[in-house]
Amino acid sequence: MNKLIAWIVFLSLALGGCATKVSTSFDRQADFSRYKTFCWLQGCEFTFTGPSYMKDSAVVNNLKNAIIKEMAEKGFTYDDQSPDLLLDFHVTVENRQTNVYRFEEDRFLQLDPIDQSDVYYFLEGTLIMDIADRETGQMIWRSSASRYLELNPEMTERNLRKGIGIVLKKFPPKER
Repeated sequence: MNKLIAWIVFLSLALGGCATKVSTSFDRQADFSRYKTFCWLQGCEFTFTGPSYMKDSAVVNNLKNAIIKEMAEKGFTYDDQSPDLLLDFHVTVENRQTNVYRFEEDRFLQLDPIDQSDVYYFLEGTLIMDIADRETGQMIWRSSASRYLELNPEMTERNLRKGIGIVLKKFPPKER
């Protein structure tokens, strides 16, 4: 019974935090309709800022392809010669933990925790996307998405594309 209670508490904590938290801001004066092409911020060279285990060449390539495909679906073309927009992104992954306390069966209704607890470990990942106007150098868009991850997340192009899609969901903005 104690394990069942611990799992119920853990699942309620885990499921309550499953939603992706997205924050977006943009320059309301920018005319997004005039932008058609993009490239990477660092001289059109794709650079990666994030955890060392994601610096695997396959993961970085999947991330680059995911961004290019997502931008293409939004009508933007990759152009390393004369882009309208410059994109930059950062990935952070932080270790998190939570304690789930166990209750004695005969004292369950009293809700007094006993001294024993189980520790559950998980990751919190954040993806931040910045977009700047190449001509003016002004930042015109920023979006970040945070959510809890598995301890060993799969860094497939499909999964990375989901994350990129969430960050770019409201890009370009419809209102001015």
